[in-house]
Amino acid sequence: MLRSSRLRFLTLGSVLAVLLITLGTVDQTQRFQTSIQELTKHMEAYNGTFVSLDQTGASPVPETTKEPKEPVQEPVQEPAKEQQDHKADEESPLVTNLEVTGEQHSDPSTESSEMPASEPVQEIPRNPLEGTKLDNPQKRNPDKAPLPPGYRGSMTSEYKPYEQIRVVKEKFGNPAKQNATMLTLVRNEELYEMLQSIQQLESRFNRNYQYDWVFLNDKPFTDEFIKQTSAMVSGTARYGIIPYEHWSYPEHIDVQKAKEIRESRQYANVAYGSSESYRHMCRFNSLFFYKHPIMDDYQYYWRVEPSIEYGCDILTDPFKYMVENKVNYGFTLTLTEFPKTIPTLWKTSLDYFLRPEVAEQIPSDEENLLSFVSGDNGRTYNLCHFWSNFEIANLDFYRNPVYEGYVQHLDRAGGFFYERWGDAPVHTIAVAKMMRASEIHLFTDISYKHTVAGSCPLDDAFRRQARCTCDPGLDWSITSGSSCNLHYMDVAHQPHMADFEKYKNLVAERQEQEQQRKKEEMERRKEAAKQRAEERRQRAEERRQRKQKEKEERLRAAKTPAAS
Repeated sequence: MLRSSRLRFLTLGSVLAVLLITLGTVDQTQRFQTSIQELTKHMEAYNGTFVSLDQTGASPVPETTKEPKEPVQEPVQEPAKEQQDHKADEESPLVTNLEVTGEQHSDPSTESSEMPASEPVQEIPRNPLEGTKLDNPQKRNPDKAPLPPGYRGSMTSEYKPYEQIRVVKEKFGNPAKQNATMLTLVRNEELYEMLQSIQQLESRFNRNYQYDWVFLNDKPFTDEFIKQTSAMVSGTARYGIIPYEHWSYPEHIDVQKAKEIRESRQYANVAYGSSESYRHMCRFNSLFFYKHPIMDDYQYYWRVEPSIEYGCDILTDPFKYMVENKVNYGFTLTLTEFPKTIPTLWKTSLDYFLRPEVAEQIPSDEENLLSFVSGDNGRTYNLCHFWSNFEIANLDFYRNPVYEGYVQHLDRAGGFFYERWGDAPVHTIAVAKMMRASEIHLFTDISYKHTVAGSCPLDDAFRRQARCTCDPGLDWSITSGSSCNLHYMDVAHQPHMADFEKYKNLVAERQEQEQQRKKEEMERRKEAAKQRAEERRQRAEERRQRKQKEKEERLRAAKTPAAS
């Protein structure tokens, strides 16, 4: 009986052992399969590109697998997620005057192993003319186009291709004006922001000159937009639709890859970093705005954005100034670009401008304005750029084959979509390399404000004459560390306005006072913190003494009954 019980015990133990071994094997197999599945998902997130999990940080390099004239980039190893998070914590959301070396960078879409949820790519109508009078093989409005009485210029009674409508005034206006136009890229839903801008520029300048306004949109303009804006402008108003080819993805761009990049962590905290339409806009303003058929009728343009302010009357005609002084590019404000948005723009630009056949067609670095965009003879880019939402320029510059070759070279590189190249640094690099310094001008007498930045003439007598409402003590060039205006004036040898030193010193005093105020505030906070700490210490000491007293009283109370 004893032997039988022992045998059953041994048999049961053997079965349990086998079962445990089997379960352990199954568990390890499941964990291994889970690891394989996770690794597969990890690799699929990068479109099959092998990603090393122990790489310690690599700069992103945009892939060019679909670009016809650029070499294919090898897959770049990805830093571990923990290292990326640590690096992201160290990065400042705004970096100024930072050198970009132009080294190639890895695909920004691989910044995080956690890819964003997939969303459908924006569908761009292949025929933006559908439903309009322009929906015909000639892309023209078949109606007879109006001409203002006394008109002199290249406009005809036949609409241009992609010209939706034209509204003229009773007279042509100032016969002494130049062959120029205001130019606006605007959406229908920005009507009231645009009306504000028109009112500003018309009352401060154009009511005396009646220059034309050209409005461009990637969709047909509504009747309401046309009626409201044409009623406010003093010159001929022309409304154009942007061709599909100018506001869509070129064939060499991987649309899904571009989507993953702009939705990645790389652009999470960058202005317009995740915007698809912003990238189309920057590409349009770099490659196509001057090719719109309406623009064929003009030599100069003045770019006007919605929601802008002009703080002074514009007493002289900037177009006339440019013609008489052989200036081809004018601006009011400069900024430094976000480094994350253009990691390869400078190197890609140099690859073009250093070609012998290109270099021989542009001014030397001693004649041009390279020193404005680079402090080391072109090795790196200092991020300074003209803020192109205000620019007055000669369209012949953009029609130059050298400029056309440059922007086509940039387009093939893919940076408008695989990074976030803006038209402002593109225009700036082109102007700095292709123009002589004497062809560029900073309009210090024009008060212009857009969002955070604004200029104000630093000349008291001039401001009274121009009926200015701007505060010279808030001028961007002397208040912001992100402004490159003073750097430009130094390298271009452009003189300052009469009261520049006065307001520069005033701002310096304000900043010193502000620093002193912050210092005193910090001292008050430290003293308050010290006082609070002392109060806490005193309360703690009081609690300790009270508890000690209570303890002693309890001991005395305990001894008293015992004694009695």
